[in-house]
Amino acid sequence: MLFKNAFEQQPSLRFVYEKLQFYSGLGRQYLLNLPFCTDSESLSTELSHLEEFIAIWKNEGNRVVFSHLCQQIHQLNNIAPTLLSLENGAVLDDVQLFEIKKTAILTKAIALDVNKLNISWLLFEPMEPVINILDPEHTHIPHFYVYSAYDEELACLREKMKSMDNAQDIETYRFQAQQVEDRVRLQLSEKLRPYHAALSQNLRSTAYLDMLIAKAKLAIEWNACKPQISDSHNIANLTNPEVAAALTQKGRQFQPVSIAFGRETVLITGANMAGKSVLLQSVALAQYLFQFGFFLPAESAQLPVMDEVITSIGDRQSALSGLSSFAVEVLTIDRIIKNAREGKRVLALVDELARTTNPDEGKRMVNGFIRICRKLDLTAIVTTHYGGLDVSCKRLRVKGLQIPEGVDSLSIGHIADYMDYSLVETRDDDVPKEAFTIARLLRVDEAFLNECESTL
Repeated sequence: MLFKNAFEQQPSLRFVYEKLQFYSGLGRQYLLNLPFCTDSESLSTELSHLEEFIAIWKNEGNRVVFSHLCQQIHQLNNIAPTLLSLENGAVLDDVQLFEIKKTAILTKAIALDVNKLNISWLLFEPMEPVINILDPEHTHIPHFYVYSAYDEELACLREKMKSMDNAQDIETYRFQAQQVEDRVRLQLSEKLRPYHAALSQNLRSTAYLDMLIAKAKLAIEWNACKPQISDSHNIANLTNPEVAAALTQKGRQFQPVSIAFGRETVLITGANMAGKSVLLQSVALAQYLFQFGFFLPAESAQLPVMDEVITSIGDRQSALSGLSSFAVEVLTIDRIIKNAREGKRVLALVDELARTTNPDEGKRMVNGFIRICRKLDLTAIVTTHYGGLDVSCKRLRVKGLQIPEGVDSLSIGHIADYMDYSLVETRDDDVPKEAFTIARLLRVDEAFLNECESTL
């Protein structure tokens, strides 16, 4: 899976993507085509590169170098089509030759800045041979035309054109000069052809550099931590940046959540509005960010490398597919089980399984899913509002509504102010029953609530 393909699976990734500040389209494209990393060694290297880069970026002594570096990156364009033409034997035109000259000059300057920053693991190929081919007058200016210095015959023809007054003679010499210019372009293209790989390498390195800068700046803004590769999940004070931003606009704060679990199935209970869905979305986002080489918006984080993250959260997938919510749920559960049977390392995040069917069948499905997860040694978090589930697994509960003494009414906009979204381990099979408490605090008709309670 590529980063750009993960937006559908984890919509909050788009929010993260839009927060990133790139200096060129190269860095943006590099990230969009970045694969979901499932190799621990490669991921460790990637995270170490970002860690080193953040430290370099924070060093005030590097400000001038970074300012120049970012200016050079900003001027660089993606000339991949031109390089492909060069590789395939085409004769380049003046615009394409200009693109190559500009790229060579800029990436040479970028390489010098990278060297000043002591970033030894970022490879740039020497560009002097390319610059010498395209800059016979040694101006080092990113501008190109077929210089007279390329060919004595061309220089002679151009001089004759300057000395002529007769329009017909001038046109004759111009035609001859154009033929020589075409020959020069052919010669230049042949001389440049061996360097297409070096130019491509420098574009890739610059794109990677631009992506690193964007990741580093975001990590600093978030005060993010470097995630550690582990055999189990242990995330302290995890924030969901998208939800946090939405709450900030409303004058409210996001309550970070901590969660720890191993290769096991975790059942999380809690009343509606207790933040169970946001918790699963936050864990999913953290896993994706981790395996796309980002630092995490958390105090600390240890995560295992997974082959796939499969989520069943909300009705978005059913809306996209045109299927019912229940149909999408059971098909997702089936995919989780099949992938686990194939030996894939799956992180399954399932929110309110079978909530759209009748409670008796719903409980049976939750029980069955947790039992098969345990048999398959599958890492999963399942949230539910069903009580009395007959399964053996790690159980967590959202603390939920915490009403201070003396508060006897609430407005709908302030219920969240009294919610505690932190998790506590429990062995209790029951889920919090807060529906009537919330309804009374909202001043719902008392006679209606009494009728409801009398039917229990």
